[in-house]
Amino acid sequence: MSVLIPDILRAVFEIAAREDRRSALNLALVSRCVRSWVEIVLYSTVCLSRQRTTNNFLRTIETSHDKPRCYFATHVKSLSIVYDMPVDQIRRIVQICSGIENLTTWFISTGRIPSRTWHGVLCSPNPNLDLPFFAHLTHLTVVNIWEQWSTWPNLDSQSGFALPHLTHLSLDITFGVRVLASWEVLAITDAVLAFLDSASLLVCGLRVDQPTEAPTLVAVAARLADEERVVLYRHGEPFQVREAHSDKEGRIWRALERAVAGGSSVRKGGVLFVS
Repeated sequence: MSVLIPDILRAVFEIAAREDRRSALNLALVSRCVRSWVEIVLYSTVCLSRQRTTNNFLRTIETSHDKPRCYFATHVKSLSIVYDMPVDQIRRIVQICSGIENLTTWFISTGRIPSRTWHGVLCSPNPNLDLPFFAHLTHLTVVNIWEQWSTWPNLDSQSGFALPHLTHLSLDITFGVRVLASWEVLAITDAVLAFLDSASLLVCGLRVDQPTEAPTLVAVAARLADEERVVLYRHGEPFQVREAHSDKEGRIWRALERAVAGGSSVRKGGVLFVS
């Protein structure tokens, strides 16, 4: 029993920390032992929503006296970047947190572009998928507009899609009330098919904002009719900030997995609603 009790206590504190990250900060003050348990939970999922938060996080991972850099490489598993982060800071983070498995981001720029902050909507951002941590990535949610990700040059047949362990992918196809031209539908579906060239990819969710019978969705579904891994879905909270590895994001992935497993992919028609 003396061996079991610490295990039970650890499980209790870890569950409490996952349920409420704010209270987790107070739990970390209980003892050094509890702090070590809780910090692993806190660092497992990192959401960077403003410059001040990023500055603090970088200072921690680069100058920590009680945690070596390998600690962050091991324990930071999910990263959300939900603002226009300076490119040099993105590079510094992923260089240290090399074990990231889940990523939600507005934009990962190429390392060839000069260091600066990105503002507004770019016509054709070119994400550098050769960054080391991408090699371990399993779940990727891209919230860029379709006009951006459908023109990423690294999706062409020559360069291929260099995410060897990616199993789950979510892309946005939102365009309001307008009807897309045939060349736009072609651009979207060609890009999706390029992603699907990855043998490791099990689920590809396409988030939409139009009804099932909308002409553009009908055209997209028709062109992807042979793809069992593709699911069109509508999210109940479309303006919610989607954090990688959060419970809400997990529910989306599980719903998409069930749809694919149950044969409710784009081949069957319809749009899956995820609350």
